[in-house]
Amino acid sequence: MNAIFLKAQMRCMEAGEFLKGRPMRVLRRLAGDERAVSVIEYAILLGVIVAATAAAVTAFGNQISDAISQIATNVTGTVSSIGTT
Repeated sequence: MNAIFLKAQMRCMEAGEFLKGRPMRVLRRLAGDERAVSVIEYAILLGVIVAATAAAVTAFGNQISDAISQIATNVTGTVSSIGTT
């Protein structure tokens, strides 16, 4: 946060706006904006969901793959037996 603040302050100084007091008002308004906090919370929640999904796929991936292979084998065998009768 400090790096962002300093970068914004430097840009405002370069633009000559620092002496007018506008940057501090803008930065105070942004600091008090609760929408940013909500965005961060949603990003953390999304990260947890992605991590849980990745863990589940890693843990059960082989079992799911084996089940799909078994279903495919059964369907192929059934179709073959229908064609021979």
